[in-house]
Amino acid sequence: MSQTITPDITLAYTRIVERYAHLFVQPEIRLRYLNHTLTKHISCCEKLKASLERYKFFEQSGFYKQIVDWWLYVLIIKEVKKFSRTEAKGSGKRVRINNVPFGARVLFLVYQFRYAFGVLTILAGMVITTGLCSIVLDSTQRSSVSSLVRSDDNHSSNRNGTTGLVPVKYLPDYKPVKVWLVEERDDVERFSNGLRILKLYETTNHQRGYNLFQPDGTKLDQNLHHDPVGIVYHTSESELIPFDSANNASIENHSNGLLSYVRTHKSYNYLIDRFGQVYRIVRDDQAANHAGNSIWADQKALYVGLNESFLGICFETKSEANQDDEQLTEAQLLAGRLLTQVLRSRYNIDDANCVTHGLVSVNPKQMAIAYHHDWVKNFPFEAMGLSDKYKVPTTSISVYGFTYDESVVALAGGEIWSGAKLAEEEFQNRAAREQAAVSELRNKMRDLYSAELAEQNAARRTSGMDDEGAKGDGMKNESSQPFDNELAGNDG
Repeated sequence: MSQTITPDITLAYTRIVERYAHLFVQPEIRLRYLNHTLTKHISCCEKLKASLERYKFFEQSGFYKQIVDWWLYVLIIKEVKKFSRTEAKGSGKRVRINNVPFGARVLFLVYQFRYAFGVLTILAGMVITTGLCSIVLDSTQRSSVSSLVRSDDNHSSNRNGTTGLVPVKYLPDYKPVKVWLVEERDDVERFSNGLRILKLYETTNHQRGYNLFQPDGTKLDQNLHHDPVGIVYHTSESELIPFDSANNASIENHSNGLLSYVRTHKSYNYLIDRFGQVYRIVRDDQAANHAGNSIWADQKALYVGLNESFLGICFETKSEANQDDEQLTEAQLLAGRLLTQVLRSRYNIDDANCVTHGLVSVNPKQMAIAYHHDWVKNFPFEAMGLSDKYKVPTTSISVYGFTYDESVVALAGGEIWSGAKLAEEEFQNRAAREQAAVSELRNKMRDLYSAELAEQNAARRTSGMDDEGAKGDGMKNESSQPFDNELAGNDG
């Protein structure tokens, strides 16, 4: 049933107003009170009804009738107080109001202090808004901090050796899109990703030739393969002049001496100097002498003697540099990434086969890993757009049972990389499955490795390939070496 203000309801409101009129003694004040209050009430009801034209459901609700009732008492209280002051001037007595509903008293209180309530409401709104902004900002800051923190145990300390925030990596993840040759001249090649390869020191060695082995020593096929399947990253271990603009000439002279040396010994396929210039040394289709006794594997096959199957990239730097010293310049980081993109795109090289020298180098006589230790720690895989190979089981341990001693642990920063630990577990589990002693299985696999390497070299000789690069390991020429340390690339 509709609760609009009908004549009956208006009459009932008039009687309520008249009841409070009897509180006044003077007839003229009583009459003025009656006329003034009723007129105001009718006007207020009309305004309320007009403002609720869009909300018919509210007008039909019991709550609307209750609001009208309470507002009538608010008007009564206001008018009684007002005319009471007028009458009190003559008699000295103030009219006392009784029997007012509690809701009306609350509504009148709100009306009396409406300005104060308005100010409080604005202040409360400001406090709530400020609080919400603080929460949003704090959440944003926490998100930003989280993006700066890395969980890798090998990289959880800052330069002072304390656990803390580490800057995000230099470049986004590598996407294996096609990178193509834009321009080729006698002395330089230019690629679509911005890389420039200088050919001033380019030379040849011998054509690649390698087998694809399975864990049991059998070959996947009888063919020799020739295209590179991976990349091994090296350090030059040459003398480093302080990297400062005042030393430009000295830095250039040392780089040129290094380039001449590695060209003479055909040590790498590429060398990146400290200014980020990329030089091709041994052509891609030729094997460089960078990783003779070495082992790695992907999901397809095992590779031994990685001179034949992997490209060698050398950075002009030292592997023993600690966290407070230079590892790679920013120019070297960028150049290494661009070169990695070019080679991966050109030869369809899998991320799994982009690894460091320290993780593939072995000493067969001692059954030891990391015979050459360049990049046994701190190689910036992510900056190169690669996955972290320190977390991958080390093939020489997991398949062939090679071991390590405390010297390797020290070189790795006091704790062996996690992939070496996983590989040890795999080899021990394998010995248990085969019901063989670990030492017995290790000797068996050492002999298998030697046989595989010899078989690969013999196949190359039979094919008429020059065997110069197959010996790879142990190549030293200290009398002609103009540097403090021998090059790490020549496996021994």
